[in-house]
Amino acid sequence: MKLRTYTYLLFLVILILGFTTSNPIIKNIQKINITTLQAKNTYTAGEEIILKFKAEESSEISLIVKSSYGISVLNSQEKEGNLVFKIPPFLSQKRGVINYKLVHNLQEIYSGSLHIKASKMIKEPLESYLGPTSITAGGKDYGMFTVIPSDNYDNPIQDSTLVTIKHQFLDLEKDSELFINNFIAWKNIYSYQESGRILVSANTGNLASKEFTLNVFPSQAQDFELKVSKKHEYADGNQIVKFFTSEIKDEYGNTISDGRIVEFSILTNHNEQLRASGTTIKGVATGYMIHPAKASSWTAQAFIPEMAESDQLTLEFKPAVTDYTITFDKGKRNIKVGAILSFMNQIIPDGAMISLHVYNNDTLTDTFTEFSSKGFVDFYLSNDFFPAGEYTLEVTGMGITKKYDHIVLE
Repeated sequence: MKLRTYTYLLFLVILILGFTTSNPIIKNIQKINITTLQAKNTYTAGEEIILKFKAEESSEISLIVKSSYGISVLNSQEKEGNLVFKIPPFLSQKRGVINYKLVHNLQEIYSGSLHIKASKMIKEPLESYLGPTSITAGGKDYGMFTVIPSDNYDNPIQDSTLVTIKHQFLDLEKDSELFINNFIAWKNIYSYQESGRILVSANTGNLASKEFTLNVFPSQAQDFELKVSKKHEYADGNQIVKFFTSEIKDEYGNTISDGRIVEFSILTNHNEQLRASGTTIKGVATGYMIHPAKASSWTAQAFIPEMAESDQLTLEFKPAVTDYTITFDKGKRNIKVGAILSFMNQIIPDGAMISLHVYNNDTLTDTFTEFSSKGFVDFYLSNDFFPAGEYTLEVTGMGITKKYDHIVLE
């Protein structure tokens, strides 16, 4: 009940004050006549813009300017009884539309717009882009060359401006005339069947862009030949087999790029898979493999993964060592292998691998591996690990296996 009484009294006080105050609550808006003294509303970027108006009342009149930069409020400068407003350079230098209105006591009394065109002074070099800068030969791949000429204030120039795009490849030169549309001009530069470099540039009037380079790389590699070089046909485990490819080219006859990885795969008659790899230099890749240590037959082939392959080659290796002697000392603990002689009865090069397998009651107890030095290999069976007793000894190496049963170690 008390709340309702207070509300009624408050309303009554407000009503009385509204009728008794010397100034009305709603003030009548004063109408001001404005006459523009502008001779034009179209300007060039960078040109000074000064707006002049003739007004009956010049006090408390502001100019509100709206552009792509946002909204700015400018105060007037009175000259010879006229309102004068200078548009700041950061607005007058940008292409586009400027909307403005005169405001007095927060009320709009006049409005208009200005149109700013790009300057005719085009910035050099012409703003331009090329991408991608690397394509493949064949005439299907391309790079896009885009030109966006702008004036000294970085405004895109007017549409319909003529731009000439040029490109050069080997003995060929081509020009294409295009017109600026929606601020840009562009052209796709397609590859040719040959690999190489395409030079691209643009001109408008006597102004030019910088020079761009479009690299045309060879297309996908085609199948190729595999070749082999070796010093002899013996399995000495020492010499090197050299595998190399023919000059690898793409379908258009271009030599493929340097650095392409080629894998050499070798399958032996002992079910071993051997691998080597090399990278192309002037289209040729080379891989190396050491000769086997025992008579073998190899089937070799080269691959560029998921792209191209070579034919298959078969290599035969004859045994370099046909036999060697094994001698035991009195207690059978010192075992000497050799001299190991190669295919011309010469001492085999150092590094030939010989293994000794020790069996006790038909169970493999241990394996020792040594490498030859001056044609010999020595083994010693220590008392600490091999107590006196009967063993079976097996010597393997260079494709030869010799087994000795009932060897009694003392």
